[in-house]
Amino acid sequence: MKPSDLAHETWSALSANRGRSALTILGIVIGIGAVITMNSIIAGISVQQSQMFGANAARLITVRLAGIDNFTVDDMNTIVESVPGYDYIIPVASGAADISTETKKASADITGTEPRYFDSHSTKLVAGEFFTERDMLEADRVLMLDEYGVKNLYGSVAPSEAVGKSVRLGNDEYLIKGIVDKVNSWSMYGDTVYCIAPYSTVSIRLMGSTSIKQMEGMTSEDANIDVVMESTKQYLMDHYHLGSTDDENASRIVHVDSDKSILDQVNSSMASFQSIMVIVSGISLVVGGIGIMNMMLTNVTERIREIGLRKALGAKRFDITSQFILESICLCIAGGVFGVLLGIGAAFALAGPMGSTMGVMSTGEPLTPIIDGSSILNAVLVCTVTGLVFGWYPARRAARLDPVESLNHQ
Repeated sequence: MKPSDLAHETWSALSANRGRSALTILGIVIGIGAVITMNSIIAGISVQQSQMFGANAARLITVRLAGIDNFTVDDMNTIVESVPGYDYIIPVASGAADISTETKKASADITGTEPRYFDSHSTKLVAGEFFTERDMLEADRVLMLDEYGVKNLYGSVAPSEAVGKSVRLGNDEYLIKGIVDKVNSWSMYGDTVYCIAPYSTVSIRLMGSTSIKQMEGMTSEDANIDVVMESTKQYLMDHYHLGSTDDENASRIVHVDSDKSILDQVNSSMASFQSIMVIVSGISLVVGGIGIMNMMLTNVTERIREIGLRKALGAKRFDITSQFILESICLCIAGGVFGVLLGIGAAFALAGPMGSTMGVMSTGEPLTPIIDGSSILNAVLVCTVTGLVFGWYPARRAARLDPVESLNHQ
């Protein structure tokens, strides 16, 4: 039988029972749709988390010191020299004060740090410029706001219009030097204004202490961050004679962690959820495959005389087998196509509700599903294999029918 004849006969057989064919592929549609939906949403969540933490989050180590006074910049630089794996370490200070303009007053959370902080956190400049090392050295009264802070203080003005304006922070006047896309993931919530200023400005003018209580270290690209974290903690324990890293009291004094652990936890949770969905979808595919097998067996019974006539006219077992297997594969692929369309539609429909339930684990931007071409290709391959597996037995049963008995079948 020519391929064109085979395709024509397959189309004629399937189109003769369109309603039954549509109901038969329902399990395939649901299974493929579920896989596409969850893969797209999970990929979108993963991209959003990477944007929230920044591209360098997996390389960033945070060190917090409690009860240790007079920890200086020299002490911080000694860690870089003593512990392999660091590109640099910068100090971070946190403070709070009232911030006000001529018309608005709000609470402010201030992060004091160095200019390299913007690189390590993948912070994007929206307007103006970043503060500089010179601002650090002179403890200049300058600060950076994000777009949410501009909205809280000035309403719906453009971010560029806020650059160069003065705000009162605590007892001093500060110049808004630049606007960034976000200070942190809390920026978009509430009325608190989050801003970034030079470390020396915050530590001297707002906190009244130059002792470093928190640091952030950027590790090298080829460094094992877990090893660097452990080495950092052990170095500080030895330096301050605090004992072992397993000592709980000592661990309260020196705390070392990384966003990598959070990212790993998020990715692990997403992978576990994805695995569950694959299992559920696999069950749907099996159920759909059984439904297709049942339909094909029914087709064989209904078309016994047709099969006998074909054999009497010279059709071989291979021809009969090929036709029924092709019918089964076409049914599954049709289910896969509708499943992909359903999955894409459901992914975009569910993205809004799922994004709103993510809370602070959000960048403030709508959750956008990521449609992966490989997932669609895999769906087609899975449908082809499903059609082949579940169509094989009915096809072989049809091919083995005796032509004489088939022609006499009532």
